[in-house]
Amino acid sequence: MQVPKIRQYVAGFTPWMLTEEAREYLPLWETQQNWQTHFNVEAKDLAGSYDAALDSKTNRRHYRRGGYDPKRSMLAIMEWEPDFVRDAFRDLYSQDRDLEGRIQRFVFYVNELFNRYRDAKPKARVPTHYHDDDYNMVSIYLMGQYPAQYAPYSTELLQLICTKLGAKDVPVAADFPRYTKLLQTLRSFLADETIQSNYRETLRDIDYQGNSALLVYWFFKYIESVEQAVAV
Repeated sequence: MQVPKIRQYVAGFTPWMLTEEAREYLPLWETQQNWQTHFNVEAKDLAGSYDAALDSKTNRRHYRRGGYDPKRSMLAIMEWEPDFVRDAFRDLYSQDRDLEGRIQRFVFYVNELFNRYRDAKPKARVPTHYHDDDYNMVSIYLMGQYPAQYAPYSTELLQLICTKLGAKDVPVAADFPRYTKLLQTLRSFLADETIQSNYRETLRDIDYQGNSALLVYWFFKYIESVEQAVAV
């Protein structure tokens, strides 16, 4: 990636952090805090733990919008077969295992469990599990459990960032591990005191206050907003 291009975007990101457009992403930090507070993969009431963890009182679009409702589907599966879902989350959160393998297995497990759920409850009004969504929900589960390492993912966003920051090669398919590495690599460019001051000023009391890869994700969304404005 080309450092001058990164620094050019960082210069614009710094004042953007204080705008209303930027604040629209704060519910992600709120959800991150809720996940840290409430989710326990070993909880007796796994569905209750999950319900309280995946929550935002201000905006829920990152997990519920229009016809997209993965939370509803996961709750249905958890209430039906909590121990199988528990095993899926345990595997997903096993940091000593290969990341690509973990996320692929998680989606596979959810798909298998949902198919069994539909067979057992043919009258259930849950059309799909929504977790085959370009790793969006998997990334949110990882973001909640390991705030410093993960952030919401989409292949389109990864491709845009690689293109605009001058990467030598742009992925043609999903590459969640590469995205995760970018979150760490670019963090040093956001260490400026003005950025950190704006960051502290913007976060609300209900938001996660610790070290979070969401800061870099926020930077990515700024770049995306700039390019969308240019395209109009």
